[in-house]
Amino acid sequence: MNKNEKFLIGAIGALLSGIAIGLLVAPKNGKDTRKLIKHKATDLSGSAKDTYEKSLEELSALADKLKEGFLKNVNTVKDKATNVADNVNDRVRNVVNNNA
Repeated sequence: MNKNEKFLIGAIGALLSGIAIGLLVAPKNGKDTRKLIKHKATDLSGSAKDTYEKSLEELSALADKLKEGFLKNVNTVKDKATNVADNVNDRVRNVVNNNA
């Protein structure tokens, strides 16, 4: 986990803690406060789930692009290697035929 990820997790944790403390000390009765906390938690959960799913889709698309690029490069290298092998084969045959 890099520094940015650690900072983001810490910032989200601090934000959630601040919201919870603010709601708990707010001048509302307990029933209203619990409803508000439940509503905020549900909203946050949905938002986190949406962000997670979007990230998975983006990572999947990136993985597909990387795979496609990798396979393209492998095929290019394979074609070049085949051409070099054919060229070497032709030269060896020419040398053998000239010396025969």
